[in-house]
Amino acid sequence: MRVTLVGADLEENLGLGMIAASLSDAGHTVAIVPFDEAEERESVARRVLAARPDLVGLGVQFQHRAFDFLALSRRLRALGFTGHLTCGGQFPTMAYREVLERPNGVDSVVLHEGEQTVRELADALVRGAPLRAIRGLAIRVDGVATRSEGRPLGELDRLPFPTRYRPHSRHLGVPFVPIMGSRGCWGSCAYCSITTFYRDARAHGGGKTLRRRSPENVAAEMALLSHAAGGPCIFCFHDDNFFEPRPRDTLARVRAIREALDGFGVGSIGMIGKCRPDTVEPKLLRELRALGVIRLYIGIENASQRGADHLGRRTQNRRISEALRAAEEAGIFTCYNLLLFEPEATLDDVAENVAFIRAHATHPVNFCRAEPYYGTPLHRRLAEASAISGSYLGFDYRLVDDRAELLFRVCAAAFRERNFAPLGVGNRTMGLGYAAKVLEQFHAPRGDSPAARIAQAEVAALVRRATELTRQISLETAELLERALVLAREVDLGDRDRIERETALLGLEIAALDAVRHRQIDALHADMDRFAAAPVQAPRPRAIPARLLQMAQGVALASALGAWSIGCGGKETVSDPVPPDGGKQDSNVSDPVPSDTGFDTLVVDALPPDTGIDADASIDAPWADPAPYDSGIDAADAADVDTFGRLEPKRRLLDQFRDTSPRRSARSDDLPFSSPPSPSLHATRDGDVVHVRIVGALVPVTTRWRGEGAIAGEGTEVEWTPRGPEASLAVAVRSKGGVAIVSLRASEV
Repeated sequence: MRVTLVGADLEENLGLGMIAASLSDAGHTVAIVPFDEAEERESVARRVLAARPDLVGLGVQFQHRAFDFLALSRRLRALGFTGHLTCGGQFPTMAYREVLERPNGVDSVVLHEGEQTVRELADALVRGAPLRAIRGLAIRVDGVATRSEGRPLGELDRLPFPTRYRPHSRHLGVPFVPIMGSRGCWGSCAYCSITTFYRDARAHGGGKTLRRRSPENVAAEMALLSHAAGGPCIFCFHDDNFFEPRPRDTLARVRAIREALDGFGVGSIGMIGKCRPDTVEPKLLRELRALGVIRLYIGIENASQRGADHLGRRTQNRRISEALRAAEEAGIFTCYNLLLFEPEATLDDVAENVAFIRAHATHPVNFCRAEPYYGTPLHRRLAEASAISGSYLGFDYRLVDDRAELLFRVCAAAFRERNFAPLGVGNRTMGLGYAAKVLEQFHAPRGDSPAARIAQAEVAALVRRATELTRQISLETAELLERALVLAREVDLGDRDRIERETALLGLEIAALDAVRHRQIDALHADMDRFAAAPVQAPRPRAIPARLLQMAQGVALASALGAWSIGCGGKETVSDPVPPDGGKQDSNVSDPVPSDTGFDTLVVDALPPDTGIDADASIDAPWADPAPYDSGIDAADAADVDTFGRLEPKRRLLDQFRDTSPRRSARSDDLPFSSPPSPSLHATRDGDVVHVRIVGALVPVTTRWRGEGAIAGEGTEVEWTPRGPEASLAVAVRSKGGVAIVSLRASEV
């Protein structure tokens, strides 16, 4: 049977690789098609159809991509696909009823872990056998979604190693290799879709929610990949928790992996993982650094004890500061995310988090709202209180405290690009310390020769620059958040005009600061690239141990070594924006931001007049956004309007944070920003002049443009002559529903 699997490919998709390996072992022919951005829907649909598959599988891991993937399934049906279409992952597992019973074109949902279920599904389709007997599958029976008996959570060592279907990314010349050493988590965080997924699996099929591969099994896969690469690799563990609950168990496990690697003839490597702060101890981190751990994502989540308690973190917040300090002292790069807004957050809670950012400014941070993913305790709690809106494709809620809700809306507008854009300053800052750590681990020469000492000093200088620039940006973000806090505390909640004007001004100031920060980040990455330009010194080829070859043959991987060796020569990626949650996914630049950033003082235009245009009508139809959730994907399909016209370069990034709130979800209108516009900029170059227009705004708007260089025109279209190749342009877009700020760099056109 011909099978095509579709999923996100911001980095190698291990889930699809595992499914592909299981299907290939059963004799099926498998192709994998990446689907990273909504704008790729049409091209992905046509690539899938060109493969003439009998079975299409969509990997929908996260809810914020549900709309995109279900729009793709409908598009495939509209283009004539008549085979079996299944999907799996955290979101469709929990929302299988809605996915199957709505006209999404989906025939089945693979529930929970899918390696064996998909294999049995493909075999049954070949034989024409009924699907009801397949465990771990949901199908429609007489129009009603029905799930079969659950499939137990099995031993991970029995699974095949994943198919490596494309070249590895490279970070400063070093192959970056995702790997899975365990599945599940012992936590019970209210917002976590992962723990919800595994609790549901245990309830229906049994088994342990937290399972680990044996150290030798993990090391065997790492060794095969390392030998195929011919040199050092960075192994990014996508375990929900790289650490054990007890530090001594973590150390024993990592030591066992390292000892097995030694037996397989593997030399220097780097390791990346995620951990909870209550599993961290200084001695443990010092030992792990010596074993090759270079980066950790530490799950801080909320620095206010009240906020942490509301989110079910079960962590004493004194431990979070201790964890960050311990990592810094051990020489391990760390970063973290803050769920700054949660249903019961207050301004005082947010202020505690901002103070935490200040106190730990050398650790890069991003922030967002805790989202109520389908089936999570947070979702259920809000639903039971009738405090949730939206649909299964994306839920929304209002914070209980009016001023905290206002602050969330102000931040969503003003920090839209710095904090949520995949290539925004927030995400790019996450890559600075990591890139510096890669230089230390793989490019700084060892020894005490004069040349080695000079190179070591240069690496140390680059590390200091990365740390200082990270510190500046963190402190800057904290100051900007404090200004938003002051507005939310002091403003008359009924003074919409002041709130929207001040938010727009703050957002444009952030855009101006971002222009400077992008140039500084670019300069630092360029210097790191120059230092790392020489290839990583690979050790002399060594014979692969016979025992390792036997293991490879046992999992049908011996023939893959040659392909992997070719694969490790993939496109070099020097910027690593941000560990998950994380993840699709970068001269002295520590000078302070100049007082004159090149942006003129701005008074934002007044609200646009009510022209009588319907709120759903587009001012620029050829680039209109898709229809609202669950209300008109077919109409968008007919016009193919959301496939073209966006200035969105292809991004192959690691571990991105995104704005995961539901698109076009109307908020309560008792506060400003009830339905802010969601524009983007479409730009074309004609010599030195860039023609720019706003697209995607579906309501009447007024605008104010400011940028580095000459701007001619007004409204939704201007001609911009940038001051230079690094110049930036920004625009405040205001509608009756709120404000958005959008920016553009000349180098992007």
